[in-house]
Amino acid sequence: MKQLTLKNFASISLVLLLSLLSLAALPARAADAPAKPDTLPTVAAKSAGLEHRAGLLPVYLDRQHGKVWLEVPPAARPDGEVGSYLYVEGIVTGLGSNPVGLDRGQLGNGRILTLRRVGGRVLLEEKNPRFRALTDDPQEKMSVEQSFASSVVWGGEVAALDADGRALVDFTPFLVRDVHGIVATLRQTGQGRWDLDAGRSAADLSNCLSFPENLEFEAVLTYQSAEPGRLVTETAPVPGSMTVTQHQSLVKLPDDGYRPRRADVRAGFFGVEFANYSAPLAAPIETTWLSRHRLEKVDPAAPRSRVKKPIVYYLDPGCPEPVRSALLEGVGWWKEAFEKAGFIDAFRIEVLPKGVHPLDVRYNIVQWVHRATRGWSYGGGIIDPRTGEIVKGFVTLGSLRIRQDRLIFEGLVGAEQTGKGGPNDPVQAALARIRQLGAHEVGHSLGLEHNFAASTYGRASVMDYPGPLVQITPQGDLDISNAYAKGIGAWDVQAIRYGYSQFPPGANEEQELDAIVRDGLGHGLIFLTDQDSRPEGAAQPLANLWDNGADPVAALELSLKVRKIALSRFGEHNLAAGQPLSYLQEVLVPVYFHHRYELDSAAKAVGGLAYLHAVRGDGEIPSKPVPAEQQRRAIHTLAGLLAPEALDIPDPVIALLVPRPPSARPNAEVFAGRTAPVFDPLEAAATAADMAVRALLQPERAARMVDFHRRDPSLPGFEEVLKALVGQAFAGVPDKPRQAELRHTSQDVLVRGLIRLSADPDASPGVRARVDAQLESLRKRLRGAGTGGTTEEAPQRAFLAAEIGRYLDRKTENPEKLPQPLPPPPGQPIGGGMGESQTLNLGGCEWGG
Repeated sequence: MKQLTLKNFASISLVLLLSLLSLAALPARAADAPAKPDTLPTVAAKSAGLEHRAGLLPVYLDRQHGKVWLEVPPAARPDGEVGSYLYVEGIVTGLGSNPVGLDRGQLGNGRILTLRRVGGRVLLEEKNPRFRALTDDPQEKMSVEQSFASSVVWGGEVAALDADGRALVDFTPFLVRDVHGIVATLRQTGQGRWDLDAGRSAADLSNCLSFPENLEFEAVLTYQSAEPGRLVTETAPVPGSMTVTQHQSLVKLPDDGYRPRRADVRAGFFGVEFANYSAPLAAPIETTWLSRHRLEKVDPAAPRSRVKKPIVYYLDPGCPEPVRSALLEGVGWWKEAFEKAGFIDAFRIEVLPKGVHPLDVRYNIVQWVHRATRGWSYGGGIIDPRTGEIVKGFVTLGSLRIRQDRLIFEGLVGAEQTGKGGPNDPVQAALARIRQLGAHEVGHSLGLEHNFAASTYGRASVMDYPGPLVQITPQGDLDISNAYAKGIGAWDVQAIRYGYSQFPPGANEEQELDAIVRDGLGHGLIFLTDQDSRPEGAAQPLANLWDNGADPVAALELSLKVRKIALSRFGEHNLAAGQPLSYLQEVLVPVYFHHRYELDSAAKAVGGLAYLHAVRGDGEIPSKPVPAEQQRRAIHTLAGLLAPEALDIPDPVIALLVPRPPSARPNAEVFAGRTAPVFDPLEAAATAADMAVRALLQPERAARMVDFHRRDPSLPGFEEVLKALVGQAFAGVPDKPRQAELRHTSQDVLVRGLIRLSADPDASPGVRARVDAQLESLRKRLRGAGTGGTTEEAPQRAFLAAEIGRYLDRKTENPEKLPQPLPPPPGQPIGGGMGESQTLNLGGCEWGG
């Protein structure tokens, strides 16, 4: 043996030291490393003593530690895929603030999640249904699937493993997470920076339920913020702390018995859109399948037949009477539409049975929701993104909506008849509206889009936004007895026929569907929806919200007559006995702005284009400009809204509008003003005048007028709009200060509107050139005007001339910094909203109404 010298010992020591250092750098083993599969306990051993729940997938509840364990079956495919499920999330409890939009019972998107075993982990992966290959060739399908990314939304370590591949995973972290996007929602709505507080959040094991075809989970989530926004502070009991209950569902995928149906731009359904990469080269790859419930006849060959499984909706038992009965009646109108489509007893609504969870995906729900402010209602549901099948219909109705409707009618006809049951009872009119609202939102959850043209051919759809039809009796009184239509409309029947009709065996479905569309068009049942009506520059005068009749100018003229009568009679009788007089401001707002929706409708006739969503070969005239006579009537009527008599509020009314009491909370439903705490009638006039000015000086509308007049000189050019506005605002010199100051208000509003349009970089050059010429002409006119009228005329002329000069000489760099009229109180929806949050999701949909 070699002798161990000091030198050799040093060498060996160095080697040992390096070896130890190398070992220290290796990954931790034993207790510090993830356990190897052969060292994991069995599922039975790991779950011993836990509460077992059998269902779609086995679940174990550890009540001592507040954990939920999920048993994962053995992998069914080589890639570790176990199975796919429909996944749904939502919030059981809400914030109660409509502008933020986190409402009780709100649903998120419906998605397909695939459970996979990869190594020692369990993954939940969301597939990408937007790109597909509709083919039986597995290789072609795989090529598309592998071309686009999926998303793994969660992963957890396998904690127990059986020899047959069954595994156990701690599912609690999946449940206690901000999947509904509450942090992002609060940030986007200006409510500050928030974080999920894990220490104050937990899975709610008492509400983790297992069923054969679905698993339901709930968690209590608490969010915290050092600087909470105003809307959260006003509703949450503790500033900076907000707790909600989140619900999540895993649901067995629908079977293959559902047949998708192609969408048609004329049919009025929303749907699922995707790219089909196996489409023939001569066909487009973009594909849309409409969304609808599954509905099958017992006898497919019969023109009329009972159904295998009816569509049943359940009403929230928390909805009080008489609203409950009104909703049961209104939603029940849909039975008639299905009857006319050939289905016997295919639709009904009932009160939700005790013990049924409203977020259980097996039940279609109409939910009654409370908020701190009035707000929109929504209809939508959970959609299978693979096929468009609506698995669950879900409707949210805001409880303050009906109270705002009642207030509107009390402003028009007074409060003496409230609750008396007569033809002019505001409560009865409000109940008539809630029937319509229930039918409307359920219509969305049946797959239907808005049809904002239906009010132009006879109040033909609950899917329109109905303006209250207020009539004037021969005696000059206002009549609200027929404010809203009753029952389902002709368009609703047409839409259900297209979406749900079941054709007999051997029929050519494409031809049958086309025949239904042609039949509807032959009866004048046209379809126009949100993009046709909501943009400020919308061009189709038949697509309007809260309107009545086929002639928007005539409707505006009628609404102005109604407004004039209501204002002339406005007083204490418009308020319930015992209420503070200061609350009259809230009642006056919808009266003074009663014409605002018809104003928007009439404006679309100016530079308007009557068009349809035509398809090749259907024989329809695709588009034509609105006739010149109708455009000029609209210009004249809208410009007339700048007249002092159209803006004035009678002194007896102003005398009643006393400041709000100190106990009253801030309210967006009252007029803004510059004379606080006193009511400001001149600023109210400025706001009303600005509505007309903005409508006529809308950039896209102005550009269309330039182009239409270029191609057809018989149509009015934009110069006619400018002439009408200036002529009205600067016509004559009022003798009395009362009218003179209102005239000045209109002039201020118009000059600022002209400057705003001239400075708009998106306005067409032709429009800006004409506006600049008008401003220059007006400046010269104001500088050269003689004396006359009230003593305020000369200062007013000098002021406006200077304002125009500062802009034309480009001394005003940013015209938007000029004082603008204050915005009006919230308008839409006519009975309850602060502006619509209108979204359509392909997996879970929400349409407001």
